[in-house]
Amino acid sequence: MSATDMAAERATERAVAVADAMDDIAKIDAHGREHGGIDRGGVERIRERLLQLAERDDLFPLEDFPPPTEGRSTRMYRIAQNDDDELALYVQSVRDGTAAPPHEHTTWAVIVGMRGQELNRFYDRCAGEGEPQAVREVMVERCTGVAMLGHDLHSIHIEGASTNFHCYGLALERLKGRRFWHADQGEWREYYDVGHIVEARPSHRSTAVA
Repeated sequence: MSATDMAAERATERAVAVADAMDDIAKIDAHGREHGGIDRGGVERIRERLLQLAERDDLFPLEDFPPPTEGRSTRMYRIAQNDDDELALYVQSVRDGTAAPPHEHTTWAVIVGMRGQELNRFYDRCAGEGEPQAVREVMVERCTGVAMLGHDLHSIHIEGASTNFHCYGLALERLKGRRFWHADQGEWREYYDVGHIVEARPSHRSTAVA
């Protein structure tokens, strides 16, 4: 079988695996909405489902999801998103390390590791309530992950290359009014950055989001 045929076969198998996972995640999310919003138990179940998908890291090789070669060090490949933009799954590919300051998501978020390490620090308060203080750390790597509700604060610290899943209750472009802690200025500021997103759903042409 040629390399092209192998890539096509892998893409087909990947699409099925991702669709199955997103169907399960949508059911968990819908159950939460029916009961006033997803809770800790719900996002933990989503984390467990994504850990199952991450076991198939052979379907997500670097050759299909390469990190940037220049400029910013991170690229987010959108591999699934509901028509109403209320659920989205990305493959984050990092070239040589990156970091994100303490920030909120305003929706639930789950991060699961496939390759490399991503240190997540969690903080003791909500955005806008003064300087955050770290209270715990979790290393996201193969077979591990973290699950957050919309008001949770975390920062990301990556050394070296990594490949992770990032799943959100809303597509990244829909996350308005997010805030991050600007340590140099000692204040909370609005956070909005989708320039690192690449469209990678099977039925969509690959392109960056402006």
